[in-house]
Amino acid sequence: MKFDTRHQLQHIYSKRTVQLLILVIFSSVLINGIFFFHLIRQNNDSLIKREQNEKAMLLTRRILGNMKDAEIGERGYILTGRKKYMLPYTRAIEVVYINQQRLTNHIRRNFNTDSIDDINLLNKAIASKRKELERTIELKNQHKDAEVLEEINSDIGENQMNKIREICNALLKDFYDNIKTEDDKVTRTLTRTKISLLFFSTIVILVIGIMSFKLRNRQKRITSLFDVLEQQNSRLITHQQELRSLSENFSSRNSELEHFTHIISHDLRGPLNNILALTRILEDQDDPKANDPAFKMLKNVSSGLFHKLDDLIILLKEKKNGFLLKETIVFSELLEEVEINHKVQIENSGTVIEADFGESDQVPFVKVYMQSILQNLITNAIKYRDPQRENHIKLKTYKKENNVELVISDNGKGIDLNKYGTEIFGLFKTFHSGHDSHGIGLYLVKKQTIEMGGDIQVKSEPGAGTTFTIIIPTRPA
Repeated sequence: MKFDTRHQLQHIYSKRTVQLLILVIFSSVLINGIFFFHLIRQNNDSLIKREQNEKAMLLTRRILGNMKDAEIGERGYILTGRKKYMLPYTRAIEVVYINQQRLTNHIRRNFNTDSIDDINLLNKAIASKRKELERTIELKNQHKDAEVLEEINSDIGENQMNKIREICNALLKDFYDNIKTEDDKVTRTLTRTKISLLFFSTIVILVIGIMSFKLRNRQKRITSLFDVLEQQNSRLITHQQELRSLSENFSSRNSELEHFTHIISHDLRGPLNNILALTRILEDQDDPKANDPAFKMLKNVSSGLFHKLDDLIILLKEKKNGFLLKETIVFSELLEEVEINHKVQIENSGTVIEADFGESDQVPFVKVYMQSILQNLITNAIKYRDPQRENHIKLKTYKKENNVELVISDNGKGIDLNKYGTEIFGLFKTFHSGHDSHGIGLYLVKKQTIEMGGDIQVKSEPGAGTTFTIIIPTRPA
């Protein structure tokens, strides 16, 4: 199973999850901070308003008490005529004026128009009450006791005092209600603050829990990945050792290939050059033997073998360098060379070869490979022919999109594919007895075709012949 370690590590070390969780915490802190600021502001506003109402309530109570003190002092002086009772009256009148000014300014700065109207009524009532007190004291100073008694019995002063009490009590009630309202707001603000803190704490705890869980999982996955990396490292070390061994083996094979190339180049080409030189000498001397069919056949075979050795040397050098050079090969020309090289075998077996390369006579291929493929398939068709009928070999090409198909069929003995189908292209595999078979030909055909990026298919029945289809790509891979 393929293990994408890089992808796994990138997934583990991805910061998206952590960044998202940090963003959640930051957003929660920001939202709660704004909400806290709003609640604190509301709470401060409520406390300020409460303080304003308390101050107004205190001043109102002082005014009411001052007026009571002034009235008591006035009554004591009227009843006794003693000057000492005028002192509380005088002090009360002085203080009530100061408190009136404070309360009026305080109400006008911090309260609505209804409260301002009430304080104006209170000031008028106090002014009326003061006039009544001053008039009574003045009548007393003038010794007009009858008029003083009449003034007292008229209940004017009592009514004015009751009006002052009524206005003060109304104001006190409003101030008290306002204080209660602000206390309720503070209570609600504190409740919201607690809820917000609880919600924020829950989010933080939840996020910290998620982060802790993910960090634990991440640590486990990192540990698992390191275990896998250690295993892969062990496999890589093993593969390196195998590659080193293969490299040494390849170097040894390369040396053998160089030695084999040297043998072909020098040990085989030398005798062939001598044979070709002798044929040329006989032709130059107009020797009668030069017209002998056997001599001409020897000359053609020697020339073909010489060119084949040249191609083989080039192939070996290319294999040594690690690449195979494709060229445009012509089927009809290669088939002609194969027929010349195996003329005796073809004639002696009575084989008839028919070729139709009309759809495609040229393909990109390694020449030596294609020559080897044609030679192996044709010689096999001759070797495993049916002695009961004339041997026919047919070659035909078909052009199909990006491929060329070379079909080679015969009417020979055929192969039992049900029995040998999986082994037909195996090395050293033979399927007919009584023949000089080595089990190399079909192996080479398959190997050479695959190396060129192609494919090979086979159809065969015992007694009905065999058909090989070689699929050759015409475009670069």
